Amino acid sequence: MKKLVILMMTALTMISPVEKETLSKKERKFAVKYLESSMKDIFKSIEKLTPEQWNYQANSDTWSVAGACEHLLIAEQAIHQNITQNVIKNEKFRVIVPEATRVSDQTVIDIISDRSPGKRVKTAPPFEPKGLVESPKDFIAKFKAARQINIDFAKNSQDDLKAYYLDSPAGKISAYQWIILLGAHAQRHHGQMKEVMENQGFPSK
Repeated sequence: MKKLVILMMTALTMISPVEKETLSKKERKFAVKYLESSMKDIFKSIEKLTPEQWNYQANSDTWSVAGACEHLLIAEQAIHQNITQNVIKNEKFRVIVPEATRVSDQTVIDIISDRSPGKRVKTAPPFEPKGLVESPKDFIAKFKAARQINIDFAKNSQDDLKAYYLDSPAGKISAYQWIILLGAHAQRHHGQMKEVMENQGFPSK
């Protein structure tokens, strides 16, 4: 009997970590890779920009690369705070969404990253750039730190991220999909930065 109890306890110990796993290894790997790649793509595009290129605006109604980067940093920090400190700690966001009406991960990426005509919207005032990011180097350091927090969250969180839902521009999506949204959001504004840099008036140096 004593040996049987020990065997049962050992089995439970081995099973326990699996039972606690709220995201699959594949989901975690995808989220982490997407967050990392979308960040690195931006860094590669902006790291050598001169101050004139960094601050160039095609007109008063559009953002500079600096403005787009600062917006990304503000959103990165605000979304992380909302998801971790509000959504997954509030039972009103724990809802059952019928499988037939769930938004797929790919749909989140497609909608959020899309900057085609008719898909562009003005951001809310709290997310407007305020000139607080001084240079590409300054942005890279600050955004890398902010994104690493989200990468670590995607890697390690044991919260039930697929049980909590919040409205987004892509529809009602899970907390896990909000992590994916951060990658798509970076991809979206990377496209915006490229548009600025491809503008005819963009400084050559």
